[in-house]
Amino acid sequence: MRIYIITMEDPLYTLPFIKEIINEKAGSIVGVAISKGGRFKIGKKRSKFIYALSLLLIMGLFGFVKNVMLTIRFKLKVQFSKFLTFIENPGLESFCKEKKIPLRQIKSPNNKEFLSFLREEEIDIIINQSQFIIKKELLAIPTIGVLNRHNALLPKNRGRLTPFWVLFKGEKETGVSIHFVNEGLDSGEIVVQERYELSKKDNFNSIVEKNYQIAPKAMFKAIDILASGKYTLIPNPDSEATLNTVPTFKEAFTFRMRQIGIGT
Repeated sequence: MRIYIITMEDPLYTLPFIKEIINEKAGSIVGVAISKGGRFKIGKKRSKFIYALSLLLIMGLFGFVKNVMLTIRFKLKVQFSKFLTFIENPGLESFCKEKKIPLRQIKSPNNKEFLSFLREEEIDIIINQSQFIIKKELLAIPTIGVLNRHNALLPKNRGRLTPFWVLFKGEKETGVSIHFVNEGLDSGEIVVQERYELSKKDNFNSIVEKNYQIAPKAMFKAIDILASGKYTLIPNPDSEATLNTVPTFKEAFTFRMRQIGIGT
């Protein structure tokens, strides 16, 4: 089994998730690519400032400030580690070097030069955690397919910031889906799905934490299932799907008012 990982370097959740996959499946990982862009890749027509304010409302002040400080700390450590040898570089490039796994920096996973490189690697599975929509040329490269981790129980809640929408809609359960990527949005067949019930104490931050505790084990399970060659995929029908966009400021404000007991 030859696995290639395409990811963004989000230090809060994605990076620990990818590191755990590499630790568990190091013998099968043939390379890693870090693409440009991160969680603030929301489209040119959306204001990043308004999006940041919306996240402040969704996460709450403590959760938002904590994430900002952790991100700043990560970036400072990466920079200082370049000339202060006693500071360990927490980035993925340093981690892959330690594990002797080739790493590439790319603008987009759909770049023609990168696609040519991948075609020569004889890859079975690509794990994609970038913020790019994967095009058909890349989808055709791995012999088994491209996998994605999605923070919801597909086919419900396709799209962005799913823990928010689960709470906004008042749903009783959520979970993680490991599914094949196709040319649609989170519409590929599901390999593994792990679910859990929500409690009254759950908020956006606690759901994200729970999902990323579940996600690595779900991905390991999916890889092992696909490696066996004997599996039945879970349908992900469009007829049962709900699609979410990035929340508007009004939706985020309404959510925060509900969280503090004002409004319905």
